[in-house]
Amino acid sequence: MNELQSLLTQEKLEAFHAGLMQDAYLYFGAHANGEGTRFVLWVPDVSHVAVACTNPENMEEAVYQMEQHPQDATVWQVHISHKMIGYSYEYIIEMSNGVLFRKSDPYAQASELRPNTKSVIAPVSKHSWSKTVLQRKKIQNKDHREKPMAIYELHIGTWKRTSQGGFLNYRELASELIPYILEMGFTHIEILPITEHPLDESWGYQTTGYFAPTSRYGTADDLKYFIAKCAENKIGLILDWIPGHFCVDEHALALFNGGPLYEEERLERRANPDWGTLNFDVQKGEVVSFLLSSAHYWMNEFKFDGFRMDALVCLLFIPNREERPHNPEGTDFLRKLTNSLKEFYPEALLIAEDAWHYPKVTHDVSEGGVGFHYKWNFGWMRDTLDYMETQPSKRSEVHQKMNFSLVYQYEERYLLALSHDEVVNGQGSLLNKLPGTLDERFLQLRLLLGFWIAHPGKKLLFMGQEFGHFEEWEFKPELDWPSLETEEHRKMAEFTKNLLAFYKTEKAFFELDDHPDGFTWIDADNHEQSVAAFIRRGYLPQDECIVVCNFSDRHYEKFKLGVPESAEYEGIFSSGYEYQKAAIKAADIPYDDLPYSVEMDLPAFTMTVWKQKKMGVEQDER
Repeated sequence: MNELQSLLTQEKLEAFHAGLMQDAYLYFGAHANGEGTRFVLWVPDVSHVAVACTNPENMEEAVYQMEQHPQDATVWQVHISHKMIGYSYEYIIEMSNGVLFRKSDPYAQASELRPNTKSVIAPVSKHSWSKTVLQRKKIQNKDHREKPMAIYELHIGTWKRTSQGGFLNYRELASELIPYILEMGFTHIEILPITEHPLDESWGYQTTGYFAPTSRYGTADDLKYFIAKCAENKIGLILDWIPGHFCVDEHALALFNGGPLYEEERLERRANPDWGTLNFDVQKGEVVSFLLSSAHYWMNEFKFDGFRMDALVCLLFIPNREERPHNPEGTDFLRKLTNSLKEFYPEALLIAEDAWHYPKVTHDVSEGGVGFHYKWNFGWMRDTLDYMETQPSKRSEVHQKMNFSLVYQYEERYLLALSHDEVVNGQGSLLNKLPGTLDERFLQLRLLLGFWIAHPGKKLLFMGQEFGHFEEWEFKPELDWPSLETEEHRKMAEFTKNLLAFYKTEKAFFELDDHPDGFTWIDADNHEQSVAAFIRRGYLPQDECIVVCNFSDRHYEKFKLGVPESAEYEGIFSSGYEYQKAAIKAADIPYDDLPYSVEMDLPAFTMTVWKQKKMGVEQDER
């Protein structure tokens, strides 16, 4: 970066204050180049500002007074004729009453390893993106609405550790994780936040460094190496990013100039008592430029394939109001954000997490929407897990929880997330949510994942659930990988692998995910037997599949089901342990409001998939 790029012109300052700057990280913060190091900080309504820099070799601190920008008294800067790469630093801010306090840099691109909190002057990146990676980034998510998407949600620090119990760095993660993802068959990885944060147990959701990859797992170039390796192996990489709220720790953004600066000025909207965080003030242009620039930074500098944006409830709804009225200020900010990202990174996925009942989250801004591509289907997740946690003998009484999601399925483009939120804080792992004996729980977990795959919507699964992690997720050293030495967990992992391979093969399960033509109930209301049957379709008639889910603990030997064609149907997949390949001929007997019917063997706790048998062609046995 040359000195000219670092200079804030009047035009750039106006854009920054108006909330229109998308590359503020090029101008604010600390930047070392051949001629020295320049520090630039936005902090209004203070008397003096200095930067304290610590030499990593002798730990001596030197303090440099900063001056106000000649065209803008809210911007403080200093140029030091010494290249200070690797130095730690923090700002000393003096209020008008003489009170002094120290702050880390909001625009720092590196930070000390916790529990230390100073910012670090980052070196210029040595990483070079290959043409192969850059080309792959352009096509990774091409036509994503019509392609399979199975996301593996991952917390880097607890997925796997080194033999000494330490964190894997990003390069070690690449060598361990990428082969696993390829073997299992996931299409994308979503990593929990890696923006710098002070507390391990926050999982990254209480951010202090919006431009700094956490130092826990290595350097920025180490992270770029991992991202490039994902791209080379055709794995999409999604970053969990938090645009609505931030950490209260006093060394960071909170009360940055002695009063509310980044946080909401209105006291009643400022804090999130449940999370212990502060809400951004998105009415301030400087805060909007800060957040826009953070989003662009991760896309431009690190080439992520998309964002999953956390806790949008803080922006779409007025905070701390039980009735949750819509928040036009927060929604306008999100529209500006999604429009900006789509303009510069049209290939990136934008996924909304907790958007609750806000309308048109996945509609284009030009259509009155918020501009995301997908929205987590919290309704499906909670209803389905409530249903599966119910004793089989009582499921007939709550059958509507299993089928209700199709009432609203096509109002938005949904992603079905079986996420970390559902396996923490005493809720139990997916396996241990389920009733019955251990063998029955494994059968029901296979059934649950089968239903997850067969239901319309893209897919996300939290780490460990693919092999039936026994304990709920806590901040422990790593997942229980030794459990794979037991037959039950090994079979569960193999089943998930086969299920994902099946999903990616059968176009009926992804081509028309967000179109009503892709789904038709055969029988949604069979609560007496706790069975659900439906049809999934792709673009071509021959891709049509019939899905039958038996959520009961009863084996139905001659289960009667309506079918649309007078044809021979062949079983192509089953979640059961022992699957006997079978074919059944449709009888000319109407049933379930369809012109033909079949009788099939339907084991307890099993999902089966049937397809019209092609004459002279054998289907692969799953």
